[in-house]
Amino acid sequence: MASIARDELEQLRDGTFHRTPALRVQSEAEALAFVNEVGFCFVFGDRRIDMPSLWAAVAGSRRSPPSSHHDPDIGRVWTWKDTLPSQGLVFYGKVFRKKPTMVSLELLPPLYALSPNYGSLDDYALQYEDGELSAEAKNVYEALLSHGAMATSRLRQEAGLPGGGDNARLFERALTELQAELKITKVGISDANRWGYAYVYDLFLRQFPEIPDLAREISTDRAMETLLLQHLANVIAVPERDARLLFGWDDWEWQRLMDRLQDRGTIRPDLAIKGLRGPCLALTNGPLSAN
Repeated sequence: MASIARDELEQLRDGTFHRTPALRVQSEAEALAFVNEVGFCFVFGDRRIDMPSLWAAVAGSRRSPPSSHHDPDIGRVWTWKDTLPSQGLVFYGKVFRKKPTMVSLELLPPLYALSPNYGSLDDYALQYEDGELSAEAKNVYEALLSHGAMATSRLRQEAGLPGGGDNARLFERALTELQAELKITKVGISDANRWGYAYVYDLFLRQFPEIPDLAREISTDRAMETLLLQHLANVIAVPERDARLLFGWDDWEWQRLMDRLQDRGTIRPDLAIKGLRGPCLALTNGPLSAN
């Protein structure tokens, strides 16, 4: 089993994650180019999963996001995470790990191909009948279906979940559920609440009507391969258990995927990273191919 040090891996990731002053993102155009380059990224990151983040690319370093919103880099991230999806240039939603994520338009079709959707505005109804969609998510979806895009302040009312307490928790859970299944997406911001800042949501199919037709041309196998190989290109190497945790695919699907990619010689499953538990996956022709 080949082996490298964790620090060597992190130095390589500094390049793909844009965690250096020379590569840092300094404009909205560069932020879009970064999302397009990595395919999908967290906005601020996840403690459990290593993946590119808009925050690290804007900071141009490995530093953690500060708690203060007065940090200029935080301000840029907050601005571009609003402006890019508002222009329909990226998808923004809690897709992976229930964390805010940006997805490039190029990788949106394979992601949609793995969703439970068939490309119809009525897909949700069958899922609800089969017990695969919560009542709260159904109510939120139907509110958007009936009334069009709206800010969360009004959406709570229309979905029958006003106020705080349990309603607030159920509303947030419904939003996350619908974003994860690519049924709704953030399309803007509004000042229509007492804080003067609220997300505006609409149905995914209204914002990205062309995606279902593109997704129909992509098999489940090819969609999984596309996403995993992009992830490996970004992170260089990753423990297999962490990759499985990120994507959440069924065990039998994952094993088939591993078998296919290993049979083709596309990935290697045996790289040891000192400081990481378990063997890691890496691209056969990636930066660590000599190890």
